[in-house]
Amino acid sequence: MDVSPEKTATVVVEKLFSALDTDMRAKLDVTVTKKAFTIKVQEAQVLQYRAALQELTNHLQAHGYNTTTMEGSTSSFLEKVRLMQTSAHRQWRANYNNDDEDGSKNNAEKTVCEVGFNAGHSALLWLLAGATRVISFELGQYTYSQLAAGWLLDRFPGRLHVVPGDSHKSVPAFHAMYPYERCDIVLVDGGHTTEDAWDDLIHLKEMVDLGPDARKGHILMVDDTNYLTVGAAWAEAQARGIAIEDGEVRSHYATENYFPFSGSLHWNGGLATEVPEAIVPNWAGSLVYGRYLP
Repeated sequence: MDVSPEKTATVVVEKLFSALDTDMRAKLDVTVTKKAFTIKVQEAQVLQYRAALQELTNHLQAHGYNTTTMEGSTSSFLEKVRLMQTSAHRQWRANYNNDDEDGSKNNAEKTVCEVGFNAGHSALLWLLAGATRVISFELGQYTYSQLAAGWLLDRFPGRLHVVPGDSHKSVPAFHAMYPYERCDIVLVDGGHTTEDAWDDLIHLKEMVDLGPDARKGHILMVDDTNYLTVGAAWAEAQARGIAIEDGEVRSHYATENYFPFSGSLHWNGGLATEVPEAIVPNWAGSLVYGRYLP
């Protein structure tokens, strides 16, 4: 099913337009109306993600986990969430034929490959955004990761594949075992040392179709490039002609999204909920997007 905001808005406006009489049609600016509907659908999808994240959070808490102290914080940054959702919809639209009204004939695989599953926040976002498969490489040091993966598999049967182990080894091993797997979207959000980010960038490149006859493009995303270590790996990848940056969002930690949009951001050793309120709005995280170069 095509869940892109643009497609949804187009269908709604076209049906609305066909139901109006001639005078009303003349007064309706279709372009402006479609744009307004698209924005509304985008906001609705953020709320849908937030509601689903609340369910996942409740599930983990019901099993005794304190979700405010878990690692990972992508969902704490609203603009990152919006960029990831928008990027997914654009990628599906660019690569696949979505001309049929309900998308029912569009059965092609839409694959996201990510390093860093943790509590499943990004995987949940990709699945709600229409990914038919999420391949997530996860170190697996936390038992709540398994619990989150089980919850997602119950909700999205057959669409999540979590590969446990150190991504330094698990990504190349997976590629060797499944050499024909190809990623439409790549998210690097694992270890935050320069070596970790660099290795993930290099190894995941092997899972992207870059040949001259490539049927489709891809999107590469690297989270937390505001960290000097991750930023250094990303800068090196660009300097060596491995990848190119198309854009970046710097997203503030939104106070209105503390729950369930919550992460384990720290300030001088204290959790977000323990620091002075004036400090929190100053936190900002960077998410860059671009693509690998042949």
